[in-house]
Amino acid sequence: MSTHHRPSSRRAPSRVRAAAAAVLATAAVAVVLPAPASAHAASDDLTWSLAPKDGTLGAGRANFAYDVEPGERVRDVLVVTNRSTAPLELSVYGTDAVTTPSGHLDLLPADQEPTDLGAWLTLDAGGEGGDGTVTIEPGDAAEVPFSLSVPDDATPGDHAGGVVTSLRQQVGDGALSVDRRLALRVHARVGGALAPGLAVSDVGVVVHPTANPVGASRATVTYTLTNTGNARLVPTESVRLTGPGASAGAGGAPAEELLPGAVVRRTVEVDGVRPTFRVAADVRADGLVVGVGGGGATTATATAAGWAVPWALLGVVVLVVAGAVAWPLWRTRRAHRGSSGSREVAPDPAR
Repeated sequence: MSTHHRPSSRRAPSRVRAAAAAVLATAAVAVVLPAPASAHAASDDLTWSLAPKDGTLGAGRANFAYDVEPGERVRDVLVVTNRSTAPLELSVYGTDAVTTPSGHLDLLPADQEPTDLGAWLTLDAGGEGGDGTVTIEPGDAAEVPFSLSVPDDATPGDHAGGVVTSLRQQVGDGALSVDRRLALRVHARVGGALAPGLAVSDVGVVVHPTANPVGASRATVTYTLTNTGNARLVPTESVRLTGPGASAGAGGAPAEELLPGAVVRRTVEVDGVRPTFRVAADVRADGLVVGVGGGGATTATATAAGWAVPWALLGVVVLVVAGAVAWPLWRTRRAHRGSSGSREVAPDPAR
């Protein structure tokens, strides 16, 4: 395998770079931190930070990103700085990155083995052939060399992972162990055909009733968004509801980038929907490829229909019709009772 280093030369748009600059970290729950990464503990004020080492692969990098070929090997260095007043002993390892069903970037749990980019990473924590831990004195920094070895059969496109530092602590009486993790993202784009793809599916629409007979309603549109290609994408979504003589639209909430294979469930609230018995929900998602300057995009659409019954208006109509029918009947009955009560009685001639 080759040993030359080739940092990524592609540039993401500003919104993408902001997302790529995020640092993945998990404690009891997953969190995302901006670079430079740092972790804090309120109880003991243990703090550390992570950064890529400046060198031939770049300076001032927010994370690790490479353009590589199958069989290639890249060497790089993670810098860990102890910003607390006590020594730190951290475990260091590599793992895969994932997109959660809610659409957030995260890392695999500590007890789950990586199968993609995380499995390509080898960290020399504790020195060559070390035990995977690094000890850092207060105020000091430690360099952790690592290698990214791309398999010969690696698939083209984007692969994502993270270099993780972990501090395990006992809480309370020691019965509970907390794993505080801090990580920097690692991205590798393997050479070959880049094929971005999105799919929109399982569209559902619910129009909520309104008490105003002539007022507009609010609709909730849900759908599944899937990255079906091999490139990281930043999606932009829009929803439009149309019915007889009425339409309304809304854009989706800002979404984080989708890793290849990501499946997320999205919800969009649309105001100003006229309940015209039946509405169609048209969903459009545009995905911009991360790292490809001046292009690289894909689009997906889907449509579903839902009921938009104007219950309040129907209630008013029913009352009006019922009143229109009942009023003549009531007048007729009242008139009949009045005529029966005032009827004159003829005298009996036999008396």
